[in-house]
Amino acid sequence: MRSRRRDGPTVQAWAFPHVIAWVERECGDASPIRRLPGLDAIDGPDARIPEAIADAAWRLAETLTRDEAIGVHVAESLPRGGLDLIEYAVRSSASLGAGLERLAHYGRVLSDRVAARIDANDRGLGLIVGDVGTSALHHARAEFALAMALRLARDVTGFEIVPVQVAFAHDRPKDMSEHRRFFRGPIRFAAGTNTMLLSAADAARALPGADAALSAIVHRRLEGPLSNTVATGSASLSARVRRMLMEDLGQATLTADSVAKALAMSRRTLTRQLGEEGTSFRAIFDAVRAELARALLQDRSLSIADVAFFLQYSEPAAFHRSFRRWTGQTPQTYRSS
Repeated sequence: MRSRRRDGPTVQAWAFPHVIAWVERECGDASPIRRLPGLDAIDGPDARIPEAIADAAWRLAETLTRDEAIGVHVAESLPRGGLDLIEYAVRSSASLGAGLERLAHYGRVLSDRVAARIDANDRGLGLIVGDVGTSALHHARAEFALAMALRLARDVTGFEIVPVQVAFAHDRPKDMSEHRRFFRGPIRFAAGTNTMLLSAADAARALPGADAALSAIVHRRLEGPLSNTVATGSASLSARVRRMLMEDLGQATLTADSVAKALAMSRRTLTRQLGEEGTSFRAIFDAVRAELARALLQDRSLSIADVAFFLQYSEPAAFHRSFRRWTGQTPQTYRSS
């Protein structure tokens, strides 16, 4: 299959035929979206379009349909196999938790912008959809990401899974009825994070489609596109650093030196190039900590000390001071609100 790479951040185009189909179903005319550069001839599941075009398409789709829950509705409309190889990576996994870990791992093949990660323990599993863009991710895209993951989770397990908690960074819509109908569990808006928390029992569910041989084949097929996506480095350096921190913080001790080494450059070069982009390692690290803190505090089974340790704070008091600076609240007040 032929893929199309362009300069700058890109998004795999697989979802946009479904976005266009939903718009045509709701209002009959999706021509403003079809006329966007790159959407006139989407040539297969590996085709890619610029991030700016993807964002414009979602915004146009919401405007044309006047549908505040379009992200949820498009996710519901996806046919079996719509996610191509990544879907089969999930379906062939041994458990739902393992499948969602693969979904997060291979998510960077889908988008240069989104950095998904899994935080799992014996009490639950959290899917965090991080954003490495410089502007706010459109709310329909955030809702589509979590709704698509839940739709897939329900489909591959055969159970009507209800999340323990769903949180979105954007403000609450005027009408929440469709969000409540689909997610069924508690939903929090203006939470500063896009996160879905599943129970440990649901994460441990065995998948009827588990197939070790197929799983290995799919893994080999996806590692190539993943390596190519990482190697092309189409995203800015600040976005690549942010993605690395979003994906690895809590699993390894991250410093400017270790990140520079992973990016095959000196710390001085890292500092200089980030400065040319108008930022710094410290600023990016602080922003990622803030986003992950909000996400982790959704999981009430984690103590505030656990969250502080995860975020590489030497003591809870330092985390409390940072959280007050980010939100104007203590971690406990934020968790209780």
